Amino acid sequence: MQIVIRPVDVWLFRDGKPFTAGEDHIAESTFPPSPFTLQGAIRTRVLADKGVNLSEFACQRQPDPDVGYGDNFGKLRLCGPLLMRCKDGKWERLIPMPADVVKVGKRYELLRPNDLPFGTNLPDGLQLLWAQTGERLTEAKGWLPESEWERYLQDQPPSQAVLTEDLFTFEPRFGIAIDSEKGTTQEGMLYQARFVRLKDETALWAEVSGVSLSEKGFLRFGGEGRAATYEALTKSLKPLSQFNAARGATRFKIVLVTPAWFSGGWKPRDGDWSKIFGSSVRLVGAAIPRPLLLGGFDVAKGIPKPMRAFVSPGAVYFFEADEPVQFANAFTETPDEVRQQNGNTNAWERIGLGAVLIGVW
Repeated sequence: MQIVIRPVDVWLFRDGKPFTAGEDHIAESTFPPSPFTLQGAIRTRVLADKGVNLSEFACQRQPDPDVGYGDNFGKLRLCGPLLMRCKDGKWERLIPMPADVVKVGKRYELLRPNDLPFGTNLPDGLQLLWAQTGERLTEAKGWLPESEWERYLQDQPPSQAVLTEDLFTFEPRFGIAIDSEKGTTQEGMLYQARFVRLKDETALWAEVSGVSLSEKGFLRFGGEGRAATYEALTKSLKPLSQFNAARGATRFKIVLVTPAWFSGGWKPRDGDWSKIFGSSVRLVGAAIPRPLLLGGFDVAKGIPKPMRAFVSPGAVYFFEADEPVQFANAFTETPDEVRQQNGNTNAWERIGLGAVLIGVW
């Protein structure tokens, strides 16, 4: 079931950096939220619909047959969340501008791996990404709308982008820490948090399967228990896999649309990509934005979750292969301790991490 998620007021999605009122002054927010935030909201809703006492469930630490417990996600399967907007009465999804897109004047161009007449110190035979132009290049900002995906994945530069200010804004607000025992404010504990306010006709898209979820309702979504409403889309949008343009190609690029985690930072620790593709491929270039730090708070244990660096949406990996490869549905690894709780499977793929679009170059 595909759903559209809208805010009741504003949202707060904290980044992975620790924050303590009085010691830190600004709580930063990241948007769109990660799949971890989505799975927490959906699991809570499913358990509430089943009449489960959430406090008792957190303390008992017994996996639910549908949504599991902790890092065991049970039957739950997710895709998203992705930003979406309603244009001319129709919903369309948006992804962060891919990192291989640059701006030349008012037009967009693509960076590609190129054999250059000089040597570099890039490891493992990686090539520099280059644009065949003598004009000045600038960073391409904004969001790539769904109407441009097919063009981009066929190795054509996009013709348009959507600006962030047309979709949402960050709204700073001041707060003061509360003493939970006394119910009073704490002296000197002022802080500022950056909330997210969506513009009209802007929302989040997600796909939920494997569990029974009512057609519409409320979600406890993000920091401070902010509320959201959700409802099933009356007409489902095209699956991400149907946009893939590299079937049968031996040169292809992977574009991340949700965060991914790898044991070696931005790649597998041993550089063996066959674990992802099931066959031999060669990485020839990559455009990697600044990493995204994700952590969170373990409500059951009452402690922060480990903070890890993830590859950000918009990252692009360029590959070559000797023969066509079978593409996986996701492009991510899962830490060993999480795999063990899920029968040694790629559990983070199941909840929406490493979602990709695949194109040619």
